[in-house]
Amino acid sequence: MKTSERTITASGQLSRKLSLLDLVFLSFGGQAALLSLLTYATGVVFYTGSFAPVVIIIGTLLVLLNAAVVYGLSKRYGEAGGYYIYALYSLTRRLGLETGWLYMMYSVIYGSAYFLGAAYVLRYALHLDPLLAAIIIYIPAAAFLILGIRPSAKYAEIASIVELAALIYISLVNLMIAGFRFYNPFSLKSIPSSSLLAAGILFAIGIPTGYGSITPLGGEAIRKEYIGKAAIIVVIAGGLLASLVIYSLLDASLTTGQLNFILTARIPVIDFMRKFYRDLYIIPLIFAAFNDGILAPLSFMAATSRTLYAMAKNNMLYKGLAVVRGDHPFNAVVVTVIIYGMVTFPILALYERPFALFLVYGSLAGLANLFVHLSANFSYILEGFRGLRRAMTFDSLRSFNWIARKLVDVLIGFGATIISLWAMSLSFMSKNLQLEVDIFIAWIIIGFIYAEVLDELKSIRGSEQPQG
Repeated sequence: MKTSERTITASGQLSRKLSLLDLVFLSFGGQAALLSLLTYATGVVFYTGSFAPVVIIIGTLLVLLNAAVVYGLSKRYGEAGGYYIYALYSLTRRLGLETGWLYMMYSVIYGSAYFLGAAYVLRYALHLDPLLAAIIIYIPAAAFLILGIRPSAKYAEIASIVELAALIYISLVNLMIAGFRFYNPFSLKSIPSSSLLAAGILFAIGIPTGYGSITPLGGEAIRKEYIGKAAIIVVIAGGLLASLVIYSLLDASLTTGQLNFILTARIPVIDFMRKFYRDLYIIPLIFAAFNDGILAPLSFMAATSRTLYAMAKNNMLYKGLAVVRGDHPFNAVVVTVIIYGMVTFPILALYERPFALFLVYGSLAGLANLFVHLSANFSYILEGFRGLRRAMTFDSLRSFNWIARKLVDVLIGFGATIISLWAMSLSFMSKNLQLEVDIFIAWIIIGFIYAEVLDELKSIRGSEQPQG
């Protein structure tokens, strides 16, 4: 039977109504491409200079391997919860809880970082108070989330199309400024140290990882494999486009003799726009702040709420978070809105330097992102080995084809794991990320303690059951 564009499941459950196009635009919205260039890409340029376009490509390849893992797992598991569900079913209940715990950190901090980034851009462009600017962006994002996933997807579609056109236009303008002369980033002897490269990669992987916002929406995709397909499409398109924009920016700076100015600027991307676009520079800044400042947190708020919902369904969080009204996890949505406000506003009120806060939030989200993907990679590897074991029962021809596919899956999983471990190791050794590493480790420890308490409570309840 052909699946309709809007398929409603049983009462009290999430409905499958997100098409591939919906998921692509939601994922691209999670990237917040233009605001990422003003924030995350600024971090890449800050740490790695004229080598930044290459670092963005490295980050994109890392993310693409992890997206390939998501593609494989999404075809197997079609429930709400994403990475949490992958670990729960492929690994153990404890690792599933820990993965969900880290994913909540990743999605909340990543989404909140965009509130901070938008607040910074609005402060720079319109001289707005950062706290007021963050509140202005927060209100429509929260409203769309409460209205439901369909209005959110429609908003993402319109905003993403406009943004794609804007990014291509900006790249062409920058290359015109350079007279279409191209520099070689490897010939400038500008390859950064391993510590700076690690910090740059952490920010680089933050650019094309919008698909992290759609993996928990598996329970609302019309076909479960749409999650993985959308992830692959958006990682490739978003990563290459971001690298092109940054390359064109640095190319224009080099050919006009302004490279040193841009590389030593406090905010390279924005300072470039102000210098070369003159009075028009404010237009892309305001557009990015409002368009992406709403769209990116909205995508990740949806992801957070679905992860809370999935964990509550499995008795790992308060059961009330699994309540569905119509086809909407209303309680999880409301709690998500509150959490994002708590993570964003108090610290911004106490420390009125949104870009400095953004750098901390961005690198912290990058660490959590790497851990979550490591969990998914191990899940994928184990699924591959289980497939190889099942192949022993097939006839010879079918067994050969099956074994070949599963060996490829295992190799992809190992490749993604090695690169993720490499990036995480560099991050842990980086002197620039000590605060973020300490917070990250503390969150993991709290998660393990919570898991222990949960297991103990379960054991106590089991012992109190009457024996019969």
